[in-house]
Amino acid sequence: MSIAGKYSTVLWSLSATLLMASLSFAQSSGESQQGASHKFELPDGLKWETNNEDPTFADPKAKTGGVYKSYMLDFPPTLRQVGPNSNSSFRGYLDGNDMGLVEIHPNTGKFIPSLATHWAVAPDNKTVYYKLDGRARWSSGEPVSAEDYLFTLEFMRSPHIKAPWYNNYYTNEIAEIKKHSNDVISVVSTKSHMDFTLIQMTSLSPTPKHFYKMDKNWVRSYNWKLKPNTGPYKVSKFKKGKFVTFERKKDWWAQDLKYYKHRYNVDTQHIKVIRDTEAAWQAFLKGEISSHHATLPGLWHDKAQGDAFSKGYIKKLWFYYQSPQGANIIWLNEQKHPWQDANVRHAFAHALNFKKVIDEVLRGDYERVQSFLSGYGGYDNAAIKARTYDVVRASEYMKKSGWSLGKEGFWQKDGKPLQVTVTYGNTYHAERLVILKEEAKKAGFDIVLEQLDPTASYKKTQEKNHQVDWGGFNTTGSLPPPSYWQFFHSANAKPQSNNLTMTQDPQLDSLIDEYRATFDEQKKMDLSRKILQKIHDIGSFIPGFSVPFGRMLYWRGWKFPQVPGTKIGGIDTSVMWFDAEEAAEVKKYQKAGKSFGESVTIDTTYR
Repeated sequence: MSIAGKYSTVLWSLSATLLMASLSFAQSSGESQQGASHKFELPDGLKWETNNEDPTFADPKAKTGGVYKSYMLDFPPTLRQVGPNSNSSFRGYLDGNDMGLVEIHPNTGKFIPSLATHWAVAPDNKTVYYKLDGRARWSSGEPVSAEDYLFTLEFMRSPHIKAPWYNNYYTNEIAEIKKHSNDVISVVSTKSHMDFTLIQMTSLSPTPKHFYKMDKNWVRSYNWKLKPNTGPYKVSKFKKGKFVTFERKKDWWAQDLKYYKHRYNVDTQHIKVIRDTEAAWQAFLKGEISSHHATLPGLWHDKAQGDAFSKGYIKKLWFYYQSPQGANIIWLNEQKHPWQDANVRHAFAHALNFKKVIDEVLRGDYERVQSFLSGYGGYDNAAIKARTYDVVRASEYMKKSGWSLGKEGFWQKDGKPLQVTVTYGNTYHAERLVILKEEAKKAGFDIVLEQLDPTASYKKTQEKNHQVDWGGFNTTGSLPPPSYWQFFHSANAKPQSNNLTMTQDPQLDSLIDEYRATFDEQKKMDLSRKILQKIHDIGSFIPGFSVPFGRMLYWRGWKFPQVPGTKIGGIDTSVMWFDAEEAAEVKKYQKAGKSFGESVTIDTTYR
């Protein structure tokens, strides 16, 4: 529900779509049809819960109105949210307007009402009951019904959507969805879970039954159709290759609810395609874009200079938050030469000088992540240390597997030289990669940097045609327990999955299976540490940088509450609003050359 896809959403939808970075699953059972045919009795003794006590975080002074102008580097390949080519960065805008049954408060971490007003966990720790909010409406005007939740199961299990991850998840993780009355449903897991985890995984988003026709042509038929949603915005128009425009619903059903009030204040968000990052920067300086991310040190320290900044026409915001880190940087495709060999994987990790990148390019702002994930408390493995730059160790590993240095100083075997292609899609990361490339030469690795546009880069990695992928998944706002199955289980070593390393390790599979089935929290933490150690030992994932803050540049006229973000989510654009009078004053000051004075905010509320 963020108005800007570049900044983190604050009320997190807990649908399966958002719980895992991207998922895949197959085949409908008769459960949803059974649930739709009759109502199930409610058990006695349910302990219903709700939460209207947590503090709000929006500002009552916020005004509605304004046009928030942003950009994307490429146009999405589809407006579907599941199925082939749907997992693009643009999908975050669409997913953000699909509300879950409950949400997580971004400061307290507790559940709060969303599409459901109350919830109750059954003694079996497999079933959660939800009282639906009868006020909820689709953007088409239809009421959200219990049948829409039953249809979710049918939809996600359907072979017509061509989404194996979803098919599998909604078959192997969600046993059934039952209707108990017009306003009460239950979602049943196939396994027992701790209360918090169980509510997370069962807090699904409904699927509009009145909108979809399920048949073999589904993917093509709905490629550019706009699905009704339940959130504050809907797509009002788009032009392929050019732009997408979202409009705020004037009569959004949840706009006066406690945790949604005074949020989503912008009337319109216009997202245009600007395929070059420098062109996007110049557009921002001209006021054609409302804000620009500045987490990258080069943007914050170097480019954000000049009259627009010193005179305060553009404000600078640095906001610290607390959120788990990880799931990003380098993924070695074990099905591509030479990564079948663990010695070569370890050698390559020792050939990468991340410290030099942090010191010289990142200005010391970032930190090195030590393992696949961190920031999950007892689930972390603090004993793991990322492999550091060490030319001698790299050489030892390579020689173990029979590699030797050729005349040009690069590794070769059986007369064939080794060349490593690193695929990436973010222009701003080029400087980091150039340093890694040059330092890797000293360790005998010949790296070729392959920059593609973000869509092409994503497509290549999803099809598992990459040798090395530089990138990953945004885990900001995710909460314990962490997810491993989607990233490293053999079941996902295939195209269109998040197993970017194509890892197939029976011991790791066994640990992940046990982890997923474990109900005891302490045992789950112990297994998590073992899994992280196994991932480290395999070495096909090389951890990157920790960034416990967000930085944003935005034109004066846009305003935030006193605390401009949240503990879990970071900078929250959903609480922004537009002050038309102040924006008009900026134009007058610019014309006259007058100064407001430099505006730099460094907020350490949640540091």
